Amino acid sequence: MNDYNVVTVRIETWEFECCAPLPVVGEESSWALHPIHESLWFEGSVHGGIYPDDVEPTAGIVLAIRLERGEFLEQEPRRWVLVPGSTDHVRVEKVPPHFRGISSLVAGRRGWMETAVVVELATTRAPFR
Repeated sequence: MNDYNVVTVRIETWEFECCAPLPVVGEESSWALHPIHESLWFEGSVHGGIYPDDVEPTAGIVLAIRLERGEFLEQEPRRWVLVPGSTDHVRVEKVPPHFRGISSLVAGRRGWMETAVVVELATTRAPFR
């Protein structure tokens, strides 16, 4: 790719647990992009190959992948909240087939789970803002 834009796309883990394709660094990936309020990032979505809201998908080559994870605390029984400031990102070459999710949290203790995948996507298409 010669002239391209690099966009940062955040994809919730449930998208992958449902049916979204797993991005791999160096390979093509395609997402319906929605601007994240007060951010330069986009929320990426796909559901069974049908993009929501008739948004034309933005395709590109995956330059980098990071797993977003955070620490959670049980505020009430079975109601977990993200500990402010605990979110971090871990670089990976490909998205794992399974995520550490809510089922990994233990009542009465703090625990962490993976909440999203952040993809740097090189695309020739300028995303709509």
